[in-house]
Amino acid sequence: MSLLRDIRYCLFAVLNWIGHNIHNMYGIVNVFDIMWLRPLSGGLIKEDHPFVTGIDPEDGNLIWYKNIAYQSKRKKEFKYSDEQIVHKLMSYLSKMVETSSSSELFPNGRKNRMPPAVNYIHGTVHYNGVSLIFDDFNDALEHFTDPVFYRDFLYMIMKEKREPTIIFRDKNYDPEEFAIFSCFMKTRFPFFGNPNGNKKRLHWGTPAPWPAFNLIAGWWIKPTKQLRRTENHFSVLRAPFVKGVYLQKRNYGELGRSHYLFPEKLWSKFTYFRIRLRGDRGGMYFTDKRKVDKGFLYDPSNLISLKERMYEKIMGEI
Repeated sequence: MSLLRDIRYCLFAVLNWIGHNIHNMYGIVNVFDIMWLRPLSGGLIKEDHPFVTGIDPEDGNLIWYKNIAYQSKRKKEFKYSDEQIVHKLMSYLSKMVETSSSSELFPNGRKNRMPPAVNYIHGTVHYNGVSLIFDDFNDALEHFTDPVFYRDFLYMIMKEKREPTIIFRDKNYDPEEFAIFSCFMKTRFPFFGNPNGNKKRLHWGTPAPWPAFNLIAGWWIKPTKQLRRTENHFSVLRAPFVKGVYLQKRNYGELGRSHYLFPEKLWSKFTYFRIRLRGDRGGMYFTDKRKVDKGFLYDPSNLISLKERMYEKIMGEI
């Protein structure tokens, strides 16, 4: 029975890959818009905005703990509680938003390796999104291959329209396994995603204080673009996640598998191959790694224009 399920899964992998690439192109077009066509300038929001502080204006408390949508049962001991882990990760994301926020000393935000548009996206993710926490990749694999959990999870993110962050308690992970898990998620769902963590950069992922996989469903697009107008700065905020409605069953993971299949391993190898073909540009897509490695920082008061960037490319300048 499990063999037939695995064969069927492999056949449907192609459909999810097609969906993934279509969805990813949609995301790229929107990032291109807010970075180059109609760039979001620095200093759009103030340093006390909830996207920066993480504070729920309704009660003055951090919203991150309220937005924990699911916590798997711990099968081993870990040094930090789930709340501490979430705090470390989400505060890291909020500091990225802070870089592009307005303050007395930096009315347009500070220079940064990432443009303001990308930093604003992290505000939507850490404030409006939800967190799911698992022991390790195998724990998450068993859950996301459980058809009941898969259905309930997908229903939640489509109904709630929130970006999910998949967090792992174990910081001592195998990077190669994380890379395969990332491709498993992008085979299981027709969405793009990044494996971010405290070890070497993986695929298109970025550094983070804790291993976390961001499944990018696209709910960041509308609120991020709405930041252009001051009157939208607080209307883009979502109320805390409603507990006790989603992912309520007790035996999630029992029907899942604990091994990776050929399509997931293949995609991981293909992704590494594709990044190697990029040479010194590496796995940074929206910014030029060659420039960043030489110390380049985006100046929010004088952002490079699309015309200037195209000239760089035509002339072969870094």
